[in-house]
Amino acid sequence: MWLRAETPQRVRIGALNLTVEFAAGEEMLTEVSCKFRIEAVAAELAAAGLQRTRWWTDDSGDFALSLAVK
Repeated sequence: MWLRAETPQRVRIGALNLTVEFAAGEEMLTEVSCKFRIEAVAAELAAAGLQRTRWWTDDSGDFALSLAVK
């Protein structure tokens, strides 16, 4: 799924101390549907020189979001 800014936007993500700007018409990918397990994700990230720092899931564990750092 993609989101498209209809007008210029500035979004503050306080937990990451990050501000992101989007131009009108700019798109952001908001969902990637894949079937992965936490161990496999950690291994793939490590192979790319990244470290998984957070892992969030819904209550049933069907959906996850991973945060990785270099």
